[in-house]
Amino acid sequence: MVNNNDLYAYAGKILRINLSNGEMRTEATSKYAREWLGSSGIAIKILYDELRPWVTPYDPANKLVFGSGPLIGTTAPGANKMNVSTLGPMIGGWASSFSDSYTGGQLKYAGYDGIVIEGRASTPVYLWIYNDVVEIRDATHLWGKDTWETLEIIRTENKDPSLHTVSIGPAGENLCRGASITQDTGRSFGRCGNGAVMGSKNLKAIVVKGTGSIKVADPDRFSAYVAKCRAMYKNAKTLPNLHKYGTLCIFARKQEVCGIPYKNFQETRIPDDMAEVMHPWKTCDKYRVSQVSFPGCAVGGCGRVMHITEGPYAGLITECNQWEALGTLQGRLAVWEPTFMMKANAVCNQLGLDLDAAGGAIGWAMECYQRGIIDEKDTDGLALHWGDADLILELIRKIAYREGFGDILAEGCARAADIVGRDSSYYAIHIKGQDLYEPCRGANGWALGVTTSTRGGGHTTGAAVCETQPGLNVEKAKEVYGVDNPDKAQDYEGKAEMVKSTEVLTRACNSFGVCIWNSAIWDVEMVDVPQLAELYSAATGWETTVEDLRRLTMKQLNLEKAFNLRFTDFDRKDDMPTPRDLNEPIPTGDLAGWKIDEAQWNRMLDDYYDVHDWDSKTSFPTRKALADLELDYVADELEKMGKLGH
Repeated sequence: MVNNNDLYAYAGKILRINLSNGEMRTEATSKYAREWLGSSGIAIKILYDELRPWVTPYDPANKLVFGSGPLIGTTAPGANKMNVSTLGPMIGGWASSFSDSYTGGQLKYAGYDGIVIEGRASTPVYLWIYNDVVEIRDATHLWGKDTWETLEIIRTENKDPSLHTVSIGPAGENLCRGASITQDTGRSFGRCGNGAVMGSKNLKAIVVKGTGSIKVADPDRFSAYVAKCRAMYKNAKTLPNLHKYGTLCIFARKQEVCGIPYKNFQETRIPDDMAEVMHPWKTCDKYRVSQVSFPGCAVGGCGRVMHITEGPYAGLITECNQWEALGTLQGRLAVWEPTFMMKANAVCNQLGLDLDAAGGAIGWAMECYQRGIIDEKDTDGLALHWGDADLILELIRKIAYREGFGDILAEGCARAADIVGRDSSYYAIHIKGQDLYEPCRGANGWALGVTTSTRGGGHTTGAAVCETQPGLNVEKAKEVYGVDNPDKAQDYEGKAEMVKSTEVLTRACNSFGVCIWNSAIWDVEMVDVPQLAELYSAATGWETTVEDLRRLTMKQLNLEKAFNLRFTDFDRKDDMPTPRDLNEPIPTGDLAGWKIDEAQWNRMLDDYYDVHDWDSKTSFPTRKALADLELDYVADELEKMGKLGH
C-alpha cells in the first residue's frame, strides 16, 4: 500500500459526507489511485463496491461522487474537467458526466480528490468546504432559486465574489430525470440526470475554496513534457476556429456530412436557407464581447461571452452555447431565429436542465403532434408547431417545474412515449432510455461509440469523432487508431477497433481531468494516450506505459458494464441504433439514400464484442475478459446473476 504522504499529483484524501446524520470522514486516495487512475475511475469502483442491488437512484443509500482527476491543478494541457457519477435516473444505471470547472481545482487545493455524498438531508442544504473546514449549511432560502441566483446569493452572503459553485436549479429540485448540475452559470454536468439525484438528497449546491497546492513527483520532467505537449497544438489546424467559435466551429462540416438533426431526425441536415439565416459563426461574430477559458485549456478557451443587443432576446448577457444547443434545440426543433440557441442554452443552465433531455422530449412531442398522435387535449392547449421558439421556451419551463404536460416530458422521451402509448415510441429517439442528439446515420464509428456507451447514448466515451473531421491528417489518424480507413465514415470494417481506441483515450482523459476536446479525440495532432501516459508518470512518479493505460481504462469500462448489468436488463438489443436510424434512408444532402445496413451493423457489433472479449449473443463480459483485468469477483457476481458471458 502506498503511503498517503508519498502521493504526488493527487491531493491525497477523499471526503465522505452522510447528509442524513451529518457524519463526515476522510479516507486515503491511495486506496484507489493505482488501479483506478482518477475521478470517474475511482467513482465506478466506489459505486460498484458499495451500492447494493436494491438501491434505486433516489434512494438515500445512493451515492453521488464528485471527483477531480490527478492532472487537475497542474499545468497539464486541458486539465480542467471535473466529474460527477452516480446511479442515475435516466437509464437506471451508470451515470457519469463532466464539466469544465473552477470547482474541480479548488477541491484539489482544499486537499480532496473527491467527495462521496450519501443520505438525504431533512431540509435543503449546501456544502461549504474551505480547506479543512467542512460544513453542511442551511439552503432553505436557496430552494426554488435558479442556478444563477444561487451563485449570486452565496457570493453575497459570504462577501466573496471569487467563490464558485456547482448547483442545481428547479429541474433538480423537482426530480426531472434529465436534470443537470450547473458550474457557476455557463457550464453543466449534463446527461444522465445527476442533478435529480442531487435534488433527491436535498443538496442545493457545493461551494469549495482551497489555498493549498498540488505537487508533482518530478517537476523538471513534468514541465518539460508539458511544454512538449503544448507545442503539439501548433500543428492542429482545427485549433484557431475551435478557439474562436467553440464546438460551433463544426457547423459547415456537420451540414456537409449530414450530421445535424432536423425535425426530430426526420432529416439529418437543416435546410440550406435556414442554415444561411442562423449560421452560428455570424451570430458569434456579431454579439461576442469576450473570451471564456478554464484553467489549463490548451485551446485558449472555447467559450465566448455574448451580449445580445437586438431581436427577441435583446439584453441577454450569457456565455455562448456549444454545439449541443444548436443540434438538439435549434436544429432538431427547426428554429430559425439565430440567437435562440443562446437563449435556450442560458435558460437550461439557469433551470439546471440537460439540453438533450429537453430537446429529445420536446422533439418527440412535436413530431407526435405533427402526426396527429397527440393534440391540444394532451398538451395543456398548446399547439406544438415546429420552429415556435416561444413555445419551446415555455415547454422547457414546464419540464423544469413538472407542470402539466411538462410532467410527462420531464420523464424523457422514452418514458414519455411509454406513458402516452399510441405507437409514439418510434419517434422517441434514445439509446438505453437516454435522449439522443447524435445522428447515427452516416458515420459508423461515431454511431457505434454512441450506441454502445455505458451511460446510455453519448459521444464522449467512445465515438470516433475523426471520421467527419475537416482537414483530417489521415496518415496520423491511421497511426492513432490503428486502422486503414479512419476517414471512411460509411465503412463498417475497422470501426470496432476505432471505438476501442477512443474508449481508452476518453477514459484516460476523463479520469485524469483532461478535456477531451484538448486531445486527439478532437484533432489527431493533439495529445494522445502516449502523451497522457508520460504526463501521468512524471506527475505521480508511477511509471505508467501506454499498455498500462489501456488495461486500466478497459478495467473501468468493464466495471461500468457490470454496474449496468446489476441494475438493468441491458443486453445486445440495447446497443442497436434507433428504429428510425435502421429503417429510414437519409433523405437529403450528399448522403441522400444512404441507410444503415442492419446485417453489416450486426457484424460490426460482433467485432466490437470480440475486441472486448464479450459474449456476442448477449453483450455480457466473459470470465476471461474480467479475469484478465483482475476482476474475478465481478465475474463471480455476474455468474450468480446469470449475466456472465460465454
